[in-house]
Amino acid sequence: MIFNKKAIDIFWINCGGMSLREYGDRDVGDTFFSALTFIDIEIEPSQSETKSLKRVDINIYEGLGRIFSIDNYAGDPTWVFDCGIYAFSIYNRLPEGIKSDSYVKMRFYLVFDEDCHSQLSINGKPLWKVIPGMVYDWRVKDILIKIEEGAVEKNFAKLPVAYTSSKGEIYKRIRGTDAYEDCGSYYEEDGGKDASYVLICEML
Repeated sequence: MIFNKKAIDIFWINCGGMSLREYGDRDVGDTFFSALTFIDIEIEPSQSETKSLKRVDINIYEGLGRIFSIDNYAGDPTWVFDCGIYAFSIYNRLPEGIKSDSYVKMRFYLVFDEDCHSQLSINGKPLWKVIPGMVYDWRVKDILIKIEEGAVEKNFAKLPVAYTSSKGEIYKRIRGTDAYEDCGSYYEEDGGKDASYVLICEML
């Protein structure tokens, strides 16, 4: 998938149970708006200045684009990555040799913003006013849950495997999240773990 702003695109976006317990569960068909954050796995300088984005695993993207620094958030560095879509990151320090306004090649996870974008700014101006296009409208097309040992494995044992990642991680398809129940009690002695979902969403 190469991003094209004139076309509807599908994005596979990570979502944790802790976040959903605070902001509300999601069902297939739900619509909402949100900015995106990124969690980088690998990042290196790029000689190319052609922006691109492609999915290389179930929930891992590879993007080429420009990264630039914005005002710190609570004293932590904050970055915006423009690879055809906009995503930002906080609490992240770039490797030595990569500076603001550089073009980079990066592998990363996408995560929905928890309204942090409304508190960010560039040169004292609200981020969403400087980059109004960074908050997107979404529709949930499909939901996957990562199957891990313990309660989550037991609770979803009867469902067929929908996807297996390159690392052997197993994902099963569900119609909606139930972040309080999907992984049991969350106590280690009961085998519970925080739920890990992938929301497959259409950008509207």
